[in-house]
Amino acid sequence: MFVCTGNICRSPFAHGLMLQVLQEQGLEHKIEVASSGTHAHVGEPPHPLAITVAAVDYGIDISGLRGRQFERADFARFDHLIALDRGHLARLHALKPPGSSVEPRLLLSGMTRGSDAEVPDPYGRDRSEFEYVGRLIMLGVRRLLTTLGADAGRINARGR
Repeated sequence: MFVCTGNICRSPFAHGLMLQVLQEQGLEHKIEVASSGTHAHVGEPPHPLAITVAAVDYGIDISGLRGRQFERADFARFDHLIALDRGHLARLHALKPPGSSVEPRLLLSGMTRGSDAEVPDPYGRDRSEFEYVGRLIMLGVRRLLTTLGADAGRINARGR
């Protein structure tokens, strides 16, 4: 499960890009993908610029995704919780139930020397920021899939 703030920009973008990469590799039926937000716009579609950039730059349609609130129960529902920035990661750690074996992590963890990179929030910015975020997320999801391996199981929760 990919987690951002409102579940209308970064996490649905990651959700859609991961599905695309899985389809390219013939793994779309082996790994479940979902997204949610720490302070979600519940029931709302992704941001119009996220929809546009996903469609034009990557050929994917994320317009059918809807905002979903992250729930503590998601720790039991999903094997992997992937945060888009450190604030989301801190929130996930704060919500982690005692005894949960799921360890939340950043999408871009380890991709830059000396620190864990974040995917910046493009909300309220122009198309070029959404394009930049798309490139970062694509790098992250490709690396994530390689890290998890083809038999990784499930990624994320419900909320398609």
